[in-house]
Amino acid sequence: MKRNLFSIALISALAIAFVGCNDDLVKDDIDAKYNRDATISAPVVTDVTDASATVTFTAEFDTTNLAGVYCGVVISTTEDFVDSTKFEVVLAPGEVKSFLVDSDTKYYAKSYIAVGTGVKYSEVVTFQTEKAKEFEDKYLFGSYTAYDDEDTEATYDMEISWIEGTSNRINIINLWNGGETVTASVDFEKKQIIVDVAPKVYDYSQDDKNYTWVYLLNMDSGGEPTEDPIVATYDENGHISFPRYFIAIDDVDGNMYQYGVGKTDMVKNAE
Repeated sequence: MKRNLFSIALISALAIAFVGCNDDLVKDDIDAKYNRDATISAPVVTDVTDASATVTFTAEFDTTNLAGVYCGVVISTTEDFVDSTKFEVVLAPGEVKSFLVDSDTKYYAKSYIAVGTGVKYSEVVTFQTEKAKEFEDKYLFGSYTAYDDEDTEATYDMEISWIEGTSNRINIINLWNGGETVTASVDFEKKQIIVDVAPKVYDYSQDDKNYTWVYLLNMDSGGEPTEDPIVATYDENGHISFPRYFIAIDDVDGNMYQYGVGKTDMVKNAE
């Protein structure tokens, strides 16, 4: 396991803002408290498959003397929006965002604006997801021998497993020999594995309490990290190759540093 911190250089932090909304602000019984003029459209849900969908909406509202406005879409599998599968997609008016769904399921969705102590909702729309498709390249599943940076003498074990209920989602276990499980999507036509952005691969606080996670980022031709996903390629002979990636580490104050760069190759073990 690579546990020696080296060549640490401070770089610009990647800003990924997650804005949470208190559950108390998304209940219909406080709509009457909303004291601002606002016009909000029902959510428009498109590109619905068995695993994902995209959503957007429009709104106009008065923000005079207000510190913040929170917008988004509430999605549920029941019309009353109180079931355990209810969740929120936080986004700005006009922004388009993708989210994960279950296959062959009817969903209810409504847009909202939370301003101050009030919330205003749109009308409710429904959409139906597709039935799950068959996972095509099942030969991806199984155990692998992996090595980093073309060092074929320093090998370690990895595994790929199917995420049940999906047609193209997988778990990648022990990427970078860090003991964690990261998730990814598979493009069967291009023979690509698209890793979810910024996967956490090792808990560095086990070695140094001043740091938190080591994670991997896509790297451009100039060696700088990007917000694009890392894309590996695979073939029917059991070979998987990850391109050069940027290795990042966060300290306890949320600052991101460079840990190094890496490359991982995997060879499937004989069954």
